[in-house]
Amino acid sequence: MFRVLSCLTVEHDFRLVVLAGLVCFVASIVAVSIFHRAIAARARTRLIWIAIAGAAIGYGIWATHFVAMLAYEPGVTTGYGIVLTALSLATAMLLTSGGFGVAVGDSGRWRAAAGGVIIGGGIASMHYLGMWALEVPGRVSWSLDLVFVSIILAMCLGYAALAVAIRYQNYRGTLAAAVLLTLAIVSHHFTAMGAVQVTPDPTRATGALSLSPAVLAFAIAGVALSVLGMSLIGVLADRRLASRTAKFEAIISQLSDARQQLEDSQQELQDQTVRLDTAINHMVEGLCMFDAEKRLVVCNERYARLYRLPPELLRTGTSHTEIIRHRIVKGILKGDSSEGAAEQFISKLAALPFDAVSSRIDEFADGRLIRVTRQPMTGGGWVATHLDVTAQRRSEAKITHMAQHDALTDLPNRVLLRERMEHAIAVTRNGGLDLAVLMLDLDRFKEVNDTLGHPAGDSLLRAVAARLRECTTETALIARLGGDEFAVIDYVTNPAVEAAALAENIRKALCEPFDLGDHRVTVGTSIGIAIAPRDGNDSDVIMKSADLALYSAKSGGRGAFRFFEPELDELMHARRNLERDMRDALAGRQFELHYQPFVSAATGKTIGFEALLRWHHPQRGLVLPSEFIPLAEETGLIVPLGEWVLRTACAEAAKWPAYVRIAINLSPAQFRSTELVPVVVGALASSGIAPHRLELEVTETVIMHDSDAVFAVLAQLRELGVRIALDDFGTGYSSLSFLQRFPFDKVKIDRSFVGELSSARAEAHHLARAVVRFAVSLGKTTTAEGVETKEQLDILREEGCAETQGYYFSRPMPASDIATMLREDSGAAIRAA
Repeated sequence: MFRVLSCLTVEHDFRLVVLAGLVCFVASIVAVSIFHRAIAARARTRLIWIAIAGAAIGYGIWATHFVAMLAYEPGVTTGYGIVLTALSLATAMLLTSGGFGVAVGDSGRWRAAAGGVIIGGGIASMHYLGMWALEVPGRVSWSLDLVFVSIILAMCLGYAALAVAIRYQNYRGTLAAAVLLTLAIVSHHFTAMGAVQVTPDPTRATGALSLSPAVLAFAIAGVALSVLGMSLIGVLADRRLASRTAKFEAIISQLSDARQQLEDSQQELQDQTVRLDTAINHMVEGLCMFDAEKRLVVCNERYARLYRLPPELLRTGTSHTEIIRHRIVKGILKGDSSEGAAEQFISKLAALPFDAVSSRIDEFADGRLIRVTRQPMTGGGWVATHLDVTAQRRSEAKITHMAQHDALTDLPNRVLLRERMEHAIAVTRNGGLDLAVLMLDLDRFKEVNDTLGHPAGDSLLRAVAARLRECTTETALIARLGGDEFAVIDYVTNPAVEAAALAENIRKALCEPFDLGDHRVTVGTSIGIAIAPRDGNDSDVIMKSADLALYSAKSGGRGAFRFFEPELDELMHARRNLERDMRDALAGRQFELHYQPFVSAATGKTIGFEALLRWHHPQRGLVLPSEFIPLAEETGLIVPLGEWVLRTACAEAAKWPAYVRIAINLSPAQFRSTELVPVVVGALASSGIAPHRLELEVTETVIMHDSDAVFAVLAQLRELGVRIALDDFGTGYSSLSFLQRFPFDKVKIDRSFVGELSSARAEAHHLARAVVRFAVSLGKTTTAEGVETKEQLDILREEGCAETQGYYFSRPMPASDIATMLREDSGAAIRAA
């Protein structure tokens, strides 16, 4: 750096240095301006402008160099070789033109860098060729590090100048790029001059063709300023001309665009006309337009085909009256085809308002339905569409039928029943007639569905619907409400007689066997009867009354019919109150478990207890299980109640000796819940008792609901180690099949058979002993329930029954009495009284 500053301040004439910088700056402004013009020009013109820009900056570089060289005072006389001096000028022009060309032509992100490197190379090439042309009586030596720095400065600042010139193509951009390009040239020159060292040597002489430095300086400066000034003036003039040319071209372009838009609009109008004609002729509807004089303006092909119009009636201006007369006379529309009918129909249409939308349905002779919709137009006339709605009306009728009828039996459903009932009840308000409403529920339908499958159940429902149609009058309405529930309504004049007779006919008809193909089944029905308006004056009240009567009929043993009585409503209210109290009782811990022992028939020793549920109501006192257990089953409360029983009983059993078992009954609702197995696992885990101490009792009723699912759950419970007992053995018809399908650990003989063991009737006695004997022969633990006498106990011992349970040993007791009983029992076996 010191060498460069020393060279600039000591070895150069400052006035010529300023002149060289001025020449360089002017050349840079001209070159950048021409470069901007080249960017805006097209391909061939762009090459010319690039060449001019290269020539301008090349000459500027060359002039700057030699003017600056004239300012150089090495202490010896100097001269310049003409050939090398000319070669340095040509090299500068060619390389800088190439750099500008790369920067303009390349669209990549490195075009400014590549062009800058080439321009920097041109600056360096020109300088060092010019220094080669220097002739002095001495030796010239170089500092290579400064030579390298000078080249790098030329390339980097050349890159910066091109980057600015490409990005900012305005006056400020031109000035900034020119300054950077001037710095590239000047910094390179003086850094390179700092790298040279001239050592005088009198023995070396200059050539004869050397140029005088003084003459060369002023010639270079004058010519450079003239050329560059003229170039600058040319660029500015070109810019102004280009601006005017651009405005003219913009006007020409706008006129061309306007012409093209006009042509496009005309073409679009033609295309729209074609599309409109195509759309009209491909419409589903027939379309026609009539003017204020009722004459045809236009119609589509669908309209012509729909009414079989001949060509003469399709001409523009055809009278609307002629077209309508053609429809009637040719028999296209249903009805009379005479001239009189045509005139009457024309008069009917003429009476329609022409300033409002209207719609009608015309029926064709072939059964088709056409909706004609007329839309008035501004200024008179109308547009009409003719749509074939035959399929739509059929679909609507089908949808309406499906919405009002049961899909399986095709009987009216609850929606249509309610609608017809409202109408019928309105008729009864006029007096003279009553309405009988019968609610039916099939008995044993679920058994058929579960044992024979849903297809058999569906066949049975269809057969029931057919029989109901056979045993009712034409005025009766039969409806299926869902599942196995049906309803029948009919007018009656003597409700007590006619409604009872109708119910009896239905009951008898449905008690007859049904042939379902591969199966022959017998079901019955329970019927509830309500009479309107006596038992209610709207459909909801009547349906509720009939439903209450049905509930009463089912509670009375099924297979019967009952009339509604006001007391039934009171009973239903009491039932709802009981349900509410039961929910409160579950939350308020009003339930309690009592335990009845079962003992070894051989030793009389207590070996377990059965948990029995008790409810102590705060107002009603003790509520019997027979009152609330069925209601808990119906409402689903048995599931949380059963969970509480399991957890409480297991926790209590944990306090007993390890040989004492706990038996708990399960309900069908618990098996329908997916939580039964997790609840049992939780009860065992929280209480800590061994699984084999827990016995779960199931009845045939539980298994009948869904035997496969029940057996799957029982298998999971048995895998845990829990014992499974079949309760109420002998009372159903499926016990043997269930024993074959599942390995029960215990069989509990129903108390009805145990009671007959001491019966005076020989047949009943023998039958009871046979049941006991058969149960024992199964090889499973056998428990007899309901033992009340020593005679019964002796017979059970004689038959080999393993366990006994009943009042003879103990009534159910609270948990607090069990410890005392077990202590008394530990010394000796209980002896019969």
